[in-house]
Amino acid sequence: MAKHINFPGQYCYIDKSGNVVIPGTFVFSEGLAALLDKNNDKWGFIDETGKVVIPCQWRYAGYFSEGLAVVKDEQGKFGFIDKTGRVVIPCQWKWTLWFINGWAFVENEQSKFGFIDKTGKVVIPCQWKSADSFFEGLAGVKNEQNKYGFINKKGKLVIPCQWKVTHTCFSEGLVGVENERGECFYINKTGKIVEKC
Repeated sequence: MAKHINFPGQYCYIDKSGNVVIPGTFVFSEGLAALLDKNNDKWGFIDETGKVVIPCQWRYAGYFSEGLAVVKDEQGKFGFIDKTGRVVIPCQWKWTLWFINGWAFVENEQSKFGFIDKTGKVVIPCQWKSADSFFEGLAGVKNEQNKYGFINKKGKLVIPCQWKVTHTCFSEGLVGVENERGECFYINKTGKIVEKC
């Protein structure tokens, strides 16, 4: 089994004897890695033997997460493919990243963010200025006044948008936030400050 090591400026994969199995810069996720072709203009995917399993035909390709990978088409729109290369969610979004816990945030043509499920169905309408992935049942969102808060999976704002910055996502029931004065706190899932950072 190949293992991942880091050379200065690049990644490659070696076998147990230290022989380079796959040269180049690749980061594998769920057994596949995005590959930029020799002309540096199209992306596809290779497996852990270095075999191209999804042809280089995309303007961009991201990591596989929960069986799907984000890709960008010739029109600059984002969608998702499965591990066979089949388009599962059509390329129609201005931006997206990956699926976490069954949902992915998406940005529409009006630069508003919402969420889709793995069928491509919009489960929370695109209405936020930005959004982060769901962790522990909550996702950070930014309103038109550039303040951050958190919504639940019903799309309900459960922690009001009052923070200048939020630090990534909830972990073990807490998340870091920062107010307009630059003071940092940890809040719980009800929005209550539990301690200063």
